[in-house]
Amino acid sequence: MTHNLIFGDRMPVWAELDQLLGKPEFDPNLTGINATYERLQAFGRVLGPAREVHRCPERLLAGMEWAGMVDPAMMHAAMVHYGVATTALVECGHPNDDLDPLIADLDTMDAPGAIVATELGRGGSQVNIRTQARYHRDRAVFTLHTPDDAALKIMPNVGWTGLARTAVVNARLIVDDSDHGVHAFAFRFPHPHTHVATLPGGAPVPLDYSVIRFQNAEIPFGYWLSDSATLTGNEVNDPLSAGQRLARSLGGVNAAVTSASVALASAARATVAIAARYNTQRLVGHPGTPALDFTTHRIALASAVAHVYATGFYVDKVRRDFINERRSTATTGTTDTTDNASYAPWLAANRDRTLAKAAATTTLETVAATCRRLCGFQGVLHANRLTVYEDMARSFHAAGGDTRLLLLEAGKQLIEGTDAEARRHAPSASLGDPRSVYRLASLHEHALANQLRHRINRENPNAHLPDIENLARVHITRRTLQEFDKAVTDSEGQWHTTLGAAHRLYGINALLESANWHLNHGSLHPGDLDLLHHAHAAATKHVTQHLNTLIDGLAVPPGRLGGFIGRTDYIDRIARLIGNP
Repeated sequence: MTHNLIFGDRMPVWAELDQLLGKPEFDPNLTGINATYERLQAFGRVLGPAREVHRCPERLLAGMEWAGMVDPAMMHAAMVHYGVATTALVECGHPNDDLDPLIADLDTMDAPGAIVATELGRGGSQVNIRTQARYHRDRAVFTLHTPDDAALKIMPNVGWTGLARTAVVNARLIVDDSDHGVHAFAFRFPHPHTHVATLPGGAPVPLDYSVIRFQNAEIPFGYWLSDSATLTGNEVNDPLSAGQRLARSLGGVNAAVTSASVALASAARATVAIAARYNTQRLVGHPGTPALDFTTHRIALASAVAHVYATGFYVDKVRRDFINERRSTATTGTTDTTDNASYAPWLAANRDRTLAKAAATTTLETVAATCRRLCGFQGVLHANRLTVYEDMARSFHAAGGDTRLLLLEAGKQLIEGTDAEARRHAPSASLGDPRSVYRLASLHEHALANQLRHRINRENPNAHLPDIENLARVHITRRTLQEFDKAVTDSEGQWHTTLGAAHRLYGINALLESANWHLNHGSLHPGDLDLLHHAHAAATKHVTQHLNTLIDGLAVPPGRLGGFIGRTDYIDRIARLIGNP
């Protein structure tokens, strides 16, 4: 196994999982929901039982990266199984005769995990859940009930009846007609007093999405994932506030958003690897001009590669932090909570973690669209994977937290405090230098936050929501530049030079995107744009010269991806479909 300077720590796990690619479950001709779940179970047999994977966050995230490249639908189901359901039952549940069989079925994947949170009348928000979990003291049970059609649960992947599911349901705890806020409950599908209908039509990531009505569905007391809350008589004692309990009831938020982030970043790496390998071979017109001889194609591909590396380093910081936090939690038994969940309780995972998910989703969406166009008709063929990854990005703008709501919530936090510095930029001659770009990004963030702090009506910020969202996006750019700079600083030798080329190009692209703001605020001058465009041309050339090394550094072997155009022998592979003449 070739050592990789960035991904070497998880390549042994990927090598284990690569053995699945020759198994019948991973035959690319098998499609449909049943095939997805057969792959999921095969994946689980190699990655490991749910509780073991929960105790090994490195293995969990390495598995999500692999799955994000190989099968986004399977990855989504695995994220919910390992990240959400397992986390909630293990961390918030208490061992008992009722709950233990459900956890055992998670271990074996006899009943894979699901999350049942979002309600039909509340769009993508979990803040105002109305499904009820009513306690019956005489029988020591709860009944889950849907009070009206607006409270129907929607989007859980539990529609296919060929497999039982172990779900986490978020509902309002009702004791003696008193509402004690949103709590999490374990649930087994199917259930005789629960009606499930599969949603018609398709979706970007094809799973058995459903709509659910609970009709006084009885569950044992032990299914309450009570965490630190207790119920004695008619008294509910909870050390957490309502906002904190809501965030905690979405118990797998940390693992889910981190799993999504690493999988999306992994899919982005696969996307540029496919496009680069194809475009180094692709000939256009007569007598055949190499595609990368076109300046337009070269600029687009080089910028996409730089963007993927940049987002990857931001996501990797979040990955390392999650691993360290999970280890710390295993030692101390404590987790952080937040009371701020007015738009997006998913932000409880912490700002960097949820913004990394938003950044990885946007990067994959942008890069996949660029790479699809770079590959011509081959780019739109589903077998060549690019549209699969593009669909994955479209799905994850909603899954794991609505991107726009996350940005708005993060922007509100940043108004109250940002660590961005307000230093003016360096002389124009060094505008293309990544650290000069970072200083300008810091100035941009600091100024936006300061302006909003003095303008905004905190009781009704609606007039400034576009600016609040933009503040969050500028923050993502600054944090990405910051993590990219650390990665380059820590690199050595030729790899330092190669990585530095991508760093410089990403920084220039980021500054050009915000150039209007800087021109308007005097931190750039009209003549600076000419310098930036010259620097951009030089940086693109530098990245193109190092393209093969950069693609190799992404650790995306062609055999893992399937398809045709990511391989050097794609013509022979397609020709074999019709046999010899």
